[in-house]
Amino acid sequence: MRHSVHGVCSVRSFLARRCCAVPAPLGCALHRRFIEKRNSTTKQKMKTKTQKLTTLFCAAIAFAAMQSLAQAANLSDQDKKFLTSYEKIHVALAADDLASAKAAATELGDSGSDIAQANSLKDARIGFEKLSARTKTIAAGQTGYYVAHCPMLNKDWVQTSTTISNPYGGKEMLRCGEIQK
Repeated sequence: MRHSVHGVCSVRSFLARRCCAVPAPLGCALHRRFIEKRNSTTKQKMKTKTQKLTTLFCAAIAFAAMQSLAQAANLSDQDKKFLTSYEKIHVALAADDLASAKAAATELGDSGSDIAQANSLKDARIGFEKLSARTKTIAAGQTGYYVAHCPMLNKDWVQTSTTISNPYGGKEMLRCGEIQK
C-alpha cells in the first residue's frame, strides 16, 4: 500500500483498496458514487462558469447597443437637417433630376452651393462627391445609413436604403454599386 508524506493513503490507493477489500458489487458501487459525486461537482462548476460567461456576454452586447443608440441620439439638429437634405439630393441625382437636386442643395446653404449653382448633372455630381465625404463622417455608426460604392466609377455615397440607387450614374447605372458598411 502506498502512503503519502503524512502517512495517509492516497485517494487512488484508497479507492483501489476499497474496491479490493469490499466485496465486488459494494466496492464498485462506492467507487461509482465517488466518481458520480466528483462529476456532479465538476458539472455544477462548469454550469456556473457558463452562466457567468453568458451574463457577461449579454452585458457586453447590451452595452454596445446602448452606445450605438447614444451615438445616434448625439446627432445635432444641424446634422439631421444636413442628412435629410443630402438624401433629397441623392434621390434627385439618381433620377437625373437636376432641378430637384439644386432645390435640395439650397437647404444646405454654403455646403450645397456647388450643386445649387451647377449647370449640368455632371457638375452637380462633382459637388455631390464633396458632400458625400462629409456625410460619411456624420453618418458613421448611425443606424439606417449605409455607405455604398460604385466600382465602375470608384465613387462612394451614403443612402438610407439597402437597395442601391447610384447618384453618380443616374438612370443609366442606377443599380451599379454595393453596400460597404
